[in-house]
Amino acid sequence: MGRMPLRPQTRAVAAVISVSFLLGGCASSGAAGGGYDYMRNANERTAFRLPQGWTTYDEATVLGQSGAPQGDVADPIRWLVGIDGDPAPSVSHVLNGDDVSTDYPQGIAMVQDLSFAERDDMSVKALRNYIFPVDQLIQDDNNAVVVSYDDEVLDGGLRGVHMVVSFREAVLAAARQAAADPSAPSIDSDVLQRSLLGGGGTAVLTPGFVEFDQYTVVDQSTHKLYLMILACTSECYQRNRATIEDTVNSWTVSQ
Repeated sequence: MGRMPLRPQTRAVAAVISVSFLLGGCASSGAAGGGYDYMRNANERTAFRLPQGWTTYDEATVLGQSGAPQGDVADPIRWLVGIDGDPAPSVSHVLNGDDVSTDYPQGIAMVQDLSFAERDDMSVKALRNYIFPVDQLIQDDNNAVVVSYDDEVLDGGLRGVHMVVSFREAVLAAARQAAADPSAPSIDSDVLQRSLLGGGGTAVLTPGFVEFDQYTVVDQSTHKLYLMILACTSECYQRNRATIEDTVNSWTVSQ
């Protein structure tokens, strides 16, 4: 996939943020006059900031775990934070596969250990499709568009992908099915495309679009994956673009 220009990232801001964590710095004023809450995991040397008033959830809450022992297999998730910008927050808003078209920004920040198999398969393509099946979604530019894309993220030995993608929510289920089963019929099949009885062409009659900003990198040895993603409806994204970009760009990993 070719490289597309990405809006300048606030690496200088991220550097200042990382220093503030080490010094125990407190929240500073945001662009819209509000403050920030700072999230960090000292063990994983990872941190980010988000607007005050947004709600966060821990791993057990996001995944619906009871806290009971999970057996002898170690949990590969080293840190998981669910994020919800809704004034009436709910963990059900966070990357809900049945309804990702939220009216307020939501998403996750995550650090994950990679298994042997995952390390072998952790290509740029795998990073690009880690949350949403982007490659399937963009087969038809009526249904999805890559707004910005950078697959040469080389920061402190990290490598990965930073992208913004907008897609029609109605085609997500079909794209997931196609990504899971390569032998399945293409979502671009012309069979009954123009039918109003459930054919593929009915997707263009559903105007709902979702937009997301995703930053996914692995360390130099490909042992750990670091991910942040924020998503909501395209209308929500346009209203909150600066805040979403500021939050994702604050994702800091110290190697």
